[in-house]
Amino acid sequence: MLKMRKVGFLWLLCLMALACLIPPVNAASGKAIRLAIWSGYPEMAPFYQKVIEDYKKENPEVEVTFLTNPLREHEQKISAAIPANTAADIIETSTYVMQKFIDAGLIDPNPPKVDKFLKSGVYDPFYVTLNTSEGKTYGVPFFQGRQVMFWNTQMFKEAGLSHAPTTWEEVIDFSRKLAKYDAQGNLSRAGISLRKSGGGSGVTEKWWFWVYPAGGSIVEQVSKDKWRNGYDNDAGRSALKLYIDLIHKYKVDSHKIKADAEGFALQTHAMFTRESWVVGYMKQNAPSVQFDTAPLPKNKRAGTICTLMNFYVTKSSKNPEAAWDFVLFMMRPEYQKYLLSKVGWFPCRTDVDYEEIYKQVPQYRAFMALPAGYQLYAYPSLACYDEIQTKLSERLIQAFLDASLVDNPGKIARVISDAARETDDILRANGVYAGK
Repeated sequence: MLKMRKVGFLWLLCLMALACLIPPVNAASGKAIRLAIWSGYPEMAPFYQKVIEDYKKENPEVEVTFLTNPLREHEQKISAAIPANTAADIIETSTYVMQKFIDAGLIDPNPPKVDKFLKSGVYDPFYVTLNTSEGKTYGVPFFQGRQVMFWNTQMFKEAGLSHAPTTWEEVIDFSRKLAKYDAQGNLSRAGISLRKSGGGSGVTEKWWFWVYPAGGSIVEQVSKDKWRNGYDNDAGRSALKLYIDLIHKYKVDSHKIKADAEGFALQTHAMFTRESWVVGYMKQNAPSVQFDTAPLPKNKRAGTICTLMNFYVTKSSKNPEAAWDFVLFMMRPEYQKYLLSKVGWFPCRTDVDYEEIYKQVPQYRAFMALPAGYQLYAYPSLACYDEIQTKLSERLIQAFLDASLVDNPGKIARVISDAARETDDILRANGVYAGK
C-alpha cells in the first residue's frame, strides 16, 4: 500500500511538472493566444514594450509581439499583406492609407463594443467622422500628426525678433533677417527650411500646409464621391511662388543646407514646420538648443492638418476579440499620457488631462491650443490619394529646383496647371472625378 502511495505521489509530481511546461491557453478555444502588431514608427518601441508588459500582467494567457519598420517600408508591407491575408493581427496606420482596403472590403467595420467606445465622447467628433465610411466606423484613433512652426528662440532674439511669424509677409521678412551667408555670399544658415525633396508623398503634404492658408487644397470635394484638384488656382500658384521666392529670389533656403529635424538640431536653419515628435527628438539629440512652437502662419485663412494614425484589426487575425481587447487596453488614459511624455506623438483621446505634461514641456501646447478661427483639416477619404500626392511630389521637387520661375507668373501657372491635369486624370481613372 505504501509503495502504491509513493507511485501515485510521483505521478502527481510528474503531472504538475508537465502542467508548468505547457504554455497558457485560451480557456474557451484551448489554443494559446498570440497577437502581432505592425508599426510604421520605430520610435514607438518604448510605448509598445510598456503596454505589452502591463497587459501581460492582466492577461497572462496572451503573448503580444510588435514589429516596427520605417514608414514607407511599413506601408509597402501593408499593401502586400492585406490583400494576401497575411497581415499582422493589429496594424497601426493612417486613415487614408487604409481607405483603399476598406473600400475593397478587406477590412471589417468595428465590432459593436469598439464602435460604442469611439462614440462615447472620448474622441472629438471630428476624429469619429474621419474614421467613418458608409455609416460604419473603422479603426481606433491612436495618435495624430498636427503641424506647427518650430523656431529657434535664440536665433530669433539675435535677429531682434520676439515671436514666430504669424503671416506670410512675416515668413518672408523674418526668414531674410534670420538667414546668414559666408564671405562668398553663399547661404550658411537658412532662415527657414522648406520640404524640398524626399520620397513618397511627403513633399506634397508639406506644400499643402501652405496651399491651405492661401485658400486651396490638393483635392476638393464637389459632390458625394466626386472630386477635382483644388490647387489650379491662385492658392496653388501663390504657394509655389512662396517656395520659389524663398529658395531662389531671397535665397533664404537651399537644397545644400541640412534640413528638417536634423538640421534644426544642428542649428543649420532657424525654423520649419513639423509634428510633435520633434519635441522629443530635440530633447534627445539637441538638449541645449533653445526653441519653441507656434501655430502655422495665416494668409487668407488659418489651420493645420490633423492626420490620424489608427489601430485596425485585420481579417488575418485568428483572435480578433483578443486583438480588439488589447487595442482598447492601449487607449487607457495612463498610456495616452505615456505616449506623449515618453514618445512625443500626440494622443487622440481628447477627454484626458495633459496639463501636467504641458507644464513640463510647454512646446506641446501649440499643437492643441488652437487660436480662434483656426481650422483643422484632414486627408480625404480617397483610395487614390496617395498616388495623387506621390505624382504631385515628383513635379514639385523639379519645380523647386527651377530658378527660372522667379518673377515668372506665366511659367508658374503652367507648372501648376500641368500638375493639376495629372491629378484630375488620376481621379478620373478611379471613377471619382467631378467632370467628364
